[in-house]
Order: sequence, then structure tokens, then C-alpha cells
Amino acid sequence: MISARIGLPMALVLLAGCAINQDLRLGRSGPGLAPGATVAITAAPEGNAEAARFAAALTDALAGQGYRVSGSAPVTAVFGFARRDRAIGTADGSAAAGSTPAGGITWISAPGRKRLLQSCRGERLRATLAFYAREEQGLIARVTGEIDGCTFTQDGIDALAKALVREAAVR
Repeated sequence: MISARIGLPMALVLLAGCAINQDLRLGRSGPGLAPGATVAITAAPEGNAEAARFAAALTDALAGQGYRVSGSAPVTAVFGFARRDRAIGTADGSAAAGSTPAGGITWISAPGRKRLLQSCRGERLRATLAFYAREEQGLIARVTGEIDGCTFTQDGIDALAKALVREAAVR
């Protein structure tokens, strides 16, 4: 009887290690995108279906937040999008990175570690979205975001695009 009371809670704790933390991590610089701005989105690279889906998700996210999308807009949106194994990180290799931590690497996106009983290798969606004023040739906002999970569908791509657009807005 005692082992059943202890065994079930212990099994639940151990099985909780299967899930990958899907917290969205965001970063932003710049003053922000003004409400109702008209934006032109740069074209996705030819032959890159995932980048094209992300561009479409950005268009929908901008419209959903009250922005207008037009090819001749005074604001240009430039984006980068990647899906990769979460065990692969991105390091800052520039000399401008300055002093490095004890491990000798300055991470832009640190690799994820596989947890005990994790059910999958995991993948990471990472995107950068920058808005530039065409006439002033200046940065309006630059937003980065990433999220880890076992697998991502279009819903995950859409959610990342919406989060980036919300984060880019003037506060």
C-alpha cells in the first residue's frame, strides 16, 4: 500500500522530464514600430518554403495588430528564420564580442541540453525581425525570438511571428 502511494507520485515526477520547456524567449532593441504603420516585407529566399510560410505568418501577424502591408511602404521589414536541432547553438564569433565567459563562448542562442527521459531530440525555431525606415535609413526595431519543442507545425510558426510583431511595437 505504501509503495503505491509513493510510486505514482514518483512516476509522475519522472515523466514530467519528458517535455521540453516551450518558453518563448524574446529580445528587442530600437524605439519600436508605430501603431498603424505601413510595412513592406522583404521576399523570402526562392526555394525556401519554410521562410515563405514565415513571411506569410508575418503578414498575417502585422495585419492582426493593425499594421498595413504594402510593397511601397516607408518601413521595410527584413527577417531571418531558422528551424534547427535544439542541441546546436549559435555563438558570437566577432572580435567585438569582448570578454567571454568562463566557458570561452559568448552564446547568441545557447544549445539546449537533452533532459533525462526527454521523449525527443527537440528542435528550435528562431527568428529575427528588423524594421527600417526607408527615408531616414535608420533602425526602428529589431526583435529576436526563439522557442524549443519536439516538433512544430504552422501554428508554432504563426505564434512566433505574432510574438515578434507584438514585441516590436512602440511601448
